[in-house]
Amino acid sequence: MSKASDTPRSLRVAVLTYSNRRTGADDSTGDLIRAQLIAAGHRVAASAIRHGDAPVMREFLRAWLADPATDVVISNGGTGIGDCMPEAAAPLIEHDIPGFAVLFQVLSLEDVGSSGMLSRACAGLAAGKLLFLLPGSANGSRLAMQRLVIPQLDTTTRPCSLAGLLADE
Repeated sequence: MSKASDTPRSLRVAVLTYSNRRTGADDSTGDLIRAQLIAAGHRVAASAIRHGDAPVMREFLRAWLADPATDVVISNGGTGIGDCMPEAAAPLIEHDIPGFAVLFQVLSLEDVGSSGMLSRACAGLAAGKLLFLLPGSANGSRLAMQRLVIPQLDTTTRPCSLAGLLADE
């Protein structure tokens, strides 16, 4: 992992909500993620609400990961048992970040007890970019964003951060 920088970097983040029920008017989890990114000094490069099977979602993620105007992709929803986002993303992930899932499970245990084991939240490097799959619940995504994602998108986090793995512009 790359060492921390003394200079903060504003990252360009695409936010996907996986849902067949949500609309732009009631995407509370997507709104929460976008607000936390902006508050942390990052830019929302793209935002969408989509639903489909694993091959459809894989192609959607692949397009965002190929976009040179995006550094990070964060998806919310579709990580529960029986959902398809982990399967959609798996072929795209070149380097899994297993510690993300482990830490999220530990934090979830503290927050929601054993029900946290039902989430398959995960992270990895795909096409040289960070990819995070978060739960669709606002509480689960808030927990992941506040405790894991936002600190690791901060290039000044010591001793190192996931953002340090991204190529500089």
